Amino acid sequence: MNTTLPSATLRSAGGLPFLITALLGRLPAAMVQLGYLMVLSQSGYGLATAGLAVGAVGLGTATGAPAVGRLVDRFGPLPVLSGATALSALGQLTFIALLLRDAPAAPLLGCAAIVGLANPQIGPVARSHWSHLAVRLRAPHLVNRAMGYEGAVDETSFVVGPILASLLVSLFGPAPAAATILGCTLALQGLFLAHLWLDRANWHQEAPHAATHATSASAGTRILWPMAACLGVGIMFGSTQTALTALFEQRGTPALTGIIYGCVGIGSGISSLAAGRLPRGWAIPVRIGGGALAMIAGALAMLQLPSAGVAALVALVLGAGAGIVLVSAFSWMERIAPRDRVATMMTLLATCLTLGVSVGAAIAGRLAHVPAHGFWPVAASGVLGLVGALGMHLSRGRRQPGVV
Repeated sequence: MNTTLPSATLRSAGGLPFLITALLGRLPAAMVQLGYLMVLSQSGYGLATAGLAVGAVGLGTATGAPAVGRLVDRFGPLPVLSGATALSALGQLTFIALLLRDAPAAPLLGCAAIVGLANPQIGPVARSHWSHLAVRLRAPHLVNRAMGYEGAVDETSFVVGPILASLLVSLFGPAPAAATILGCTLALQGLFLAHLWLDRANWHQEAPHAATHATSASAGTRILWPMAACLGVGIMFGSTQTALTALFEQRGTPALTGIIYGCVGIGSGISSLAAGRLPRGWAIPVRIGGGALAMIAGALAMLQLPSAGVAALVALVLGAGAGIVLVSAFSWMERIAPRDRVATMMTLLATCLTLGVSVGAAIAGRLAHVPAHGFWPVAASGVLGLVGALGMHLSRGRRQPGVV
């Protein structure tokens, strides 16, 4: 008997409040990294220190994300995300107070790490919810579309967040911009928490006892390959935003940084939606390999330090490659994840992504005294994506039934 419900759509399955609040709730995290980069660089701390702040946010996220995922799997998202939001607000408030006192760099970097640690991981939590909904509704076709949609939503936040952050810093100055980011954290993450409270019965029915399509042991080393791919995408994001900051500050047009970097998110969002509707016969390793090649091509073009218009086009190519890689990596992980640890596995990929942003920003911050050199880590990120694709291809012979 066919138990699939092909009529189920993302809106009918998840509900409009979930779709809207999950989008808005991840905007503050997207604003923090570029926002703190520009806040510190324009407050006299230098680009190298500002790059370290981005790295501190990412390292904090890398430390906290797996714990957030595991706690969500065990206790549900509402108490975990409420505590994370409160801790993030405290870290941001302390950061602002230290900034106003011209404090040394070290405590500011510590606050940035706390803000990263308290990232509520709304994107991975939403992805795990889609996975559980697909099982509950017996609608497996939802998963690929949901991963593509979530990738597009992430990239929308990566577009809007950096643009807002750069505009806030350019228009109001460093400290007021940091205060506005704090206000957005309380308001927008608060909306998602309100949705979790109102719909708490549905969110607590995550079917932890449902039959799993993989176990921790059977997943084995296959989890390493999507992790490598996501690490590469993170390196691309971190090094690109840092190198673009150095390039446009040198040209005297720092406000263009967020706009050009936003094109990366636009390209990624478009390709994420497209990748979510690709036929299942399009093997995931092939998708990731193609996306990685696009990232390498974009990096080589950025090394030529093109004009702003050409840089925007190249950024679209970089983003398109990254979007395909991310959607495919999350789809791979969803198919091999134990059913009672989906949030944990999704946050594991988010950890790799944010850790990559930290590594890319820190390395590019050291290299970008010559702006072109800041784009070399972007090329390396594409190579890492190819490694992930190759590993997935080689591991397919040992896959569980249903794993593409």
